[in-house]
Parts: sequence; C-alpha cells; structure tokens
Amino acid sequence: MAFRKIDAPSIKELFLSQMEEMILSGELKPGDKLPPERELADTMGISKTVVHEGIRELSRRGFLDVLSRKGVHVADYTSTGNLDTLFAMIRYRGGMPDRKILISLLDTRLYLECPALRILCERQDPADLAKLSEILDAVRKALDLDITDFASALFLYRRTIVTLTGNCISPLVMNAFFQSSITAWTDCCEYIGRERLLEILSETSDCIRQGNADRAVELFTGCIEQFKAHLNDAY
Repeated sequence: MAFRKIDAPSIKELFLSQMEEMILSGELKPGDKLPPERELADTMGISKTVVHEGIRELSRRGFLDVLSRKGVHVADYTSTGNLDTLFAMIRYRGGMPDRKILISLLDTRLYLECPALRILCERQDPADLAKLSEILDAVRKALDLDITDFASALFLYRRTIVTLTGNCISPLVMNAFFQSSITAWTDCCEYIGRERLLEILSETSDCIRQGNADRAVELFTGCIEQFKAHLNDAY
C-alpha cells in the first residue's frame, strides 16, 4: 500500500485563504480598491508572481474585479460569485452554512424539485414509481436508525425526484451541498419528525402515481416553508 506525501499549503493557497477571509469578514468591503501588486507582495512578504496569480484566481471565484487601468477592486461576490465562492463562504463559517445560506439553499430546492415533481406527475411512468418505491422502503427501514442515516435516506429520495427527470445538472447541485448542510437535514428530520416526513414521501409517491402535481408540490412546499420558519426562529 502506497501512502502519498502530505504537503503543506502553498504560499498561493495561504494568500487566497487570507484574502478570502478578509473579504468574507467585511474587513475588505465591495468597492474597496486593493494596493498595486508590488505593494501587496512587499507588505505580505511574498512574490509578485504569487500575488498576480492569486488575484486572477480570486477574480475567477468572484471575489475581485480586475479592471484595465482602474486597478483591482473587491467585488460584490453575492452577485458575481459561483459555486467556488459559495464553498468558500461555507468554509469560512466552519463548514456549516449560516441562516441566510440555508434559507437560500432551501429556496433553491424549491426551484429544482417543484418542476421535477410536476414532470413526474405528468408522465406517471411505472419505472419512476418503482424506483421511488424502492427508495421509500429504504427510508422506512432507516426510521429507527441514527438520525444521520435517516436524513441520508430522505436526501436520496428527494435527489431521485430530480434525477428521474433526466436533468443531469440538478442532482449535482443537490450533491454539492449535502455534506455541508447535513446538520440542517438532521435538524429538519428532528423538527418535523421522522414519521411525518415518511408520510409526506409516501403521499408524494401516491401523488405521482395519480398525476396529482398540485398536491405533490403543496406537500413539498409546505415542508420547506415550515422548516424555513423554524430556522428564522432559531437563528
């Protein structure tokens, strides 16, 4: 068995980490202009090459605006960022999304899953129903297991809803944030209750079988809105 050498973070990684922390903490605010690259390099005791490459990477992540003849400014990363930006925000908070991010993630689930439910209800495909029935059995078996196991089984059912539509991006988006929001998933299971969540999944499968899209969406939306209200009270 071959073990790989453990490498310390590079100077560039340390530069990126410090800059991201300064921006996310508010020490550097949107619109603030950075010093010239040479001045930054001298102040931080690193090479100008590292600063130059780091600025390019921070621009790619949506944290900086690099404008010809106008210098480098801190960007409004909530509008210019991408998935890397969001992951950096979560890392900055110790791996756990804050209330605003969690609420936004829940809203994103509504955008992804509500149309998916309508698609499945419209076509009422026996193969879809067989797959959901299989996963529903797994959720039922996880009812008395550890809360994390139950939350994972619940997630698998919800992810399958969007996977069955044939959209290859939506499941990836859900997967991207599952590990960082597993605490929220378990909190949802405890707050709403395992038995109730199992009932919702069971009725959702019935709605797909019957082609009742409005009720399927109502069940899911009601669950999400209930948990959002809980988060607003808890934070």
